Amino acid sequence: MDLILASKKADKIIMEVEGVGGYYGWSSSQFPLLSQKKLAAGLFLLQPRAFVQPYYSVSSKIAYVCHGECIVGLISSEDSKEEVIKLQKGDTLPLTMKEVSWWYNDGESKLEIIFLGEYDDEYTPGEYSGFFLTGFTGILNGFSNELTAKSFHMTKPEIEKLIKEQSSSNIIIKIKEDTKMPEPCNKNAKHELVFNLYSAEEHCTVQVKNGGILSAVTCRNLPLLRDIGLSANHVVLEGGALFGPIFTADLSVPLSYVTEGSGRVQIVGPLRKVVLDTKVEEGELFFVPKFFPFVVEADEGGMEFFSVVTSSKQVYGGLSGGKKSIWKAISPSVLEASLNVTPNLTESFKSKIAKGAVIAPPHLQLFK
Repeated sequence: MDLILASKKADKIIMEVEGVGGYYGWSSSQFPLLSQKKLAAGLFLLQPRAFVQPYYSVSSKIAYVCHGECIVGLISSEDSKEEVIKLQKGDTLPLTMKEVSWWYNDGESKLEIIFLGEYDDEYTPGEYSGFFLTGFTGILNGFSNELTAKSFHMTKPEIEKLIKEQSSSNIIIKIKEDTKMPEPCNKNAKHELVFNLYSAEEHCTVQVKNGGILSAVTCRNLPLLRDIGLSANHVVLEGGALFGPIFTADLSVPLSYVTEGSGRVQIVGPLRKVVLDTKVEEGELFFVPKFFPFVVEADEGGMEFFSVVTSSKQVYGGLSGGKKSIWKAISPSVLEASLNVTPNLTESFKSKIAKGAVIAPPHLQLFK
């Protein structure tokens, strides 16, 4: 099995405007697993008042706000109705291929949004393709002026002026200070479309003192995810804490992006082969193959990472501690024979496993 699992930072500039922002990706040549596994990733880095013009994508994905805040407009192709939603740090927003969206940084700091998921087209394997409505790469610039004028019931001078304005406009622009952008208008829509993974007290799945927090969103708490077949996790690890070992117990795979800090990722394949043992840092992407157990250990300064799983329901096999640990479920006599240890050590092992969790705080004194 030839797997290239090294973590990578975005290496491809898809669009960049100095002083405004850009859209970046991971090329399939540098991260071949993305195209091999039909996964994709994209990254928005937008300065205050930066505006990404309306576009629609050919793939479904989940957007996660790593830093900053923004306003996003969503227009469904089914009813042509616009929903304007406010997003903040920790918000996850599922995006379907049938939606048109625009993005505006209405905050006072840089906005960072990561897009992770699967892709369904063959145009740019491992990358998200999109069709912009406006700007110099927009579809208005593609059709002839004659056909566009007939379609929009406009005169020749009107359409020529419209097309000329598009030719000088980037797909990412800076909105003037006196321009009033739409305000969020429907709180119920945000409740149905958005789930915040940073609000630990409300949404955490696992919380360990001095260890960290695991938060998850699946189709159980955000039904829209059932339509796109994805779910997401956010893990916060304090310095020296450990996440795992754990593995996906179905056909799904996790694709992860380090949002803050740094740490170590170790992945083990069949016959105890270590397929990845590497340091990961903020801004890097890493991939775990299906069924492969993995562990993440935070450096002294801590680490946070966001993951999208290619299933709307998450099924994990726990090889660490906790109520759902596989070790805890195995019969004592079977465990004793398998580990080739005494009954007393087996009992001690199962007892400590039962008290643990998928997140473990640092226990440096055990290794002195």
